[in-house]
Order: sequence, then structure tokens, then C-alpha cells
Amino acid sequence: MKKRLLVAFLLLLPITALKAGEHKALELSTIQVIPIQDSSNNREYELYIKLPEKYEESDTKKHPVIYYTDALWAVEILSATTEYALEDAILVGIGWRKGMPADENEWSSRYRDFKPALPSDNKDNDKESYKGEAHQHLAFIRNDVIKYIERNYRANPDNRTYFGYSFGGLFGVYALISQPDTFQNYIIGSPSRLIGTYMDSRLESEPNKPLMELPKQTNVFIAYGELEKELGVTVERFVSELKDQKLANLTLEPAVIESANHTTAFPKTSVRSIYWLAEKLRD
Repeated sequence: MKKRLLVAFLLLLPITALKAGEHKALELSTIQVIPIQDSSNNREYELYIKLPEKYEESDTKKHPVIYYTDALWAVEILSATTEYALEDAILVGIGWRKGMPADENEWSSRYRDFKPALPSDNKDNDKESYKGEAHQHLAFIRNDVIKYIERNYRANPDNRTYFGYSFGGLFGVYALISQPDTFQNYIIGSPSRLIGTYMDSRLESEPNKPLMELPKQTNVFIAYGELEKELGVTVERFVSELKDQKLANLTLEPAVIESANHTTAFPKTSVRSIYWLAEKLRD
């Protein structure tokens, strides 16, 4: 009896030691964290890069790339979903700016980076992080992030996708309207109601110019939660505006996520949109 108790005690020792000692952080071996700098202003960011499981099996194959913002929030669900639905894709998460002031949250930079410049910026808030600099962040993605990925990995430059949710969705709308050739596919989830303000300012500043011009085929998936009533009105207006443009190169897939609010729509939008993208890439 004593011998059995001793054996049981020895087997429990590693568990006891683990509880009493330091906890080890989980590191995902399939995801590389790469520091990157905005070449125009020296701001520091990080990229979360995940390569397909069979990436090393070919030296020549080019892979589609999904670029997504709010990397820390989205990395797990996009990584899991693409494992099943789109296992051939390279995932590139773009993190928030590093070295933010101590009195701000680590994600505060998203308000500045994802928001288009609006006439109200200089009136509503004096904080620099709340003034829209989406034009600067898009330039960073085009000139630094995409070039880094396509220089160092077998990325297909003709098959880029953007994924953004909430304020990241607002940034997707901005990229789509201002420089649509940045990506071939846009996944826009529950974007901020500021898309209405941005559309108005764009149309007022250039009333005789179309909302955007598409020189090549562009596919857009845009969704919001059924319970996001106010946002839904804004998104539907944006969808109607896109349809009214009658753009020959635009394929539009609007979706309403059933019984979902802004929080619960995120995982459903992620899974649904990735399966939509998988179908598009198979066509």
C-alpha cells in the first residue's frame, strides 16, 4: 500500500511543480513574428506570418495571401479556419503599432491607422491617435508589408486578400475606394458607421467622379450582424451605392449574420467569409 502511494506521489510531482512554478506561454511554431518598420515615419509594427503546411514541398508554387489587421485578435480563428477551408494560403497578420504611450492601450493605434482623414478630425479630439491616417497606413501596407512578403515568400501578387473587422472593416472600405488595386479580394466585417461619413466626404469633394474605379476584377464580401440595427442601415446604404455604380469588374457578396451583434458576428463572419473566399479561388 505504501509503495503504491509513493508511486502515485512521484507521478504527481511534475504537475505540482508546474502549478507552483512559472507558467510557460504557448508559442505557435507555425507562426513567425517578424518586426517591420514603416519606412516613411519609423513606426514599429509586427507581422504574424503563417505558411501553408505544404509550403516546402515546392520551390516554384505561388500562394494566395490573406492580409489581415488587428492581428492579435484574429490570428487564432483565421489560422484555424484556413487549416480546413483554404490550406494553401499564406496568412499575414498586421499588428498594432509598438511603443505606444504608456497612458494608451496597446491597440489605440488602430483608431489612427484605420480611420480615413475626415473634416471633423481637428474638431472632435485633440489626441493624435484619433486623427485619421488611413492613407499613411495603407501606404505602409503597400510599400513595406506587401513588398516584404512578396520579396521573401512565394506569394502570388495577383491573388491578395484583405480581411478586416470593425474598425479594420472601415479600413477595408477606405482601401477599396481609394486604392482598390491593392487587393483582389476584400472581406469587410461590421465596419464602423464612419463609412457613411467617409462616403459623404468623398462624394462632396469629388461630386462628378465615381465612388471608385476598378481596372480589374475585384471581389467584395461585406457583412454585419442582424442585431446591429444602426450599422446595418449604413452598410446597406454603402452596398446600394456600390450597386448603383454598375462596375463591370465588381463582384459583391453582402451578408447579414443571423442573430448576431457586433461581438458575436466576428467569429461567424470570419468562418463564412473564408469559405466564400475558398470558393472564389477555386473558380
